[in-house]
Amino acid sequence: MPKRTPLLNLWSIRYSEVAPSDSSPPKPARRNGFVKLNRMKRLTLMLTLVALLLQWAGLSLHAREGRESPSGKWRPKEGSYAEPGPEFDVRCGEYGDARIDWSTNFISGGEGGCNITRISDVAPGNIRLDVVCYSAQRGERSYKETILLKKIDEKTIFFRETQDGKFRRSGGPMAYCPDELQMSERTKRQAEEEKALKGAHPRDGVYAASGADFDERCAKFDDTLIAFSGKSITTASNICRINNTRVQLPDTVRIGADCTLRPASGADAAGVQNVDTTPDRENLMFKKIDDKTVILWIIKDGHFTGDGRKLSYCSDQVQRAYAGQGRAGKQTRN
Repeated sequence: MPKRTPLLNLWSIRYSEVAPSDSSPPKPARRNGFVKLNRMKRLTLMLTLVALLLQWAGLSLHAREGRESPSGKWRPKEGSYAEPGPEFDVRCGEYGDARIDWSTNFISGGEGGCNITRISDVAPGNIRLDVVCYSAQRGERSYKETILLKKIDEKTIFFRETQDGKFRRSGGPMAYCPDELQMSERTKRQAEEEKALKGAHPRDGVYAASGADFDERCAKFDDTLIAFSGKSITTASNICRINNTRVQLPDTVRIGADCTLRPASGADAAGVQNVDTTPDRENLMFKKIDDKTVILWIIKDGHFTGDGRKLSYCSDQVQRAYAGQGRAGKQTRN
């Protein structure tokens, strides 16, 4: 029996080995045929970004029939796919090898996922997808790839994707998973999404950068105030009103916000770029290190700034004082 190899470095989609041409680099042999369950659990956390940004909750449990474009062209059926073979049902039960969501223009597999930015009809039953991808292996950086999908029959497609912009492998067939396994997948994913939601966001409260004046900055509440519940973030130099959040990775949240410089900001303060001019309408990003430590990045001139700003959660005494100040202010306004 021929050995199997991953279709991509970042995805765990697999297909039967195809003999490479003389100019092709050698392909590594697989050590085993099964995707480990813990990797698939990490996939479900990764896919939370789709659930948050694109509102999966309203989708039907049954995957939709393959829909047509406005011009009547072919589209594969929406749902989960796996490589045909003896392990087909097992792999479908473990979330499949790939998932297509036309309603959200998202395609995912392994430990990565891609937003579909353009669909081109190459020929009858043959489409090209231009995508922007994210993966756990590459951290916060997005990258562009191309996916080719070709109809084999009503339940099977031929799948091929670039690696770093080049078609390095020949691709392979992917079969649509049975309806009962599609439903099972959604039930498991919803549970993982709920767990990811609780763990991805930094907790609300007062934060400050580490240093000799850490306690002083905490006591003055003049560094960073995080309030996802109130849809606001105040950084050392900006006041931001949150418009949208997206869980990109289990420990990383990207935010789109309207920000203005704080009145007391110095001349060297870094303003946050207008969200209307940034990729994906996002201009802030938090990476959670542990329950009391986060790294904050802002977009300036089209890029996230440097290594980010490491912030620590202030003491419980400071948190109580800040909460009390908020309650007092509310009573005064009333």
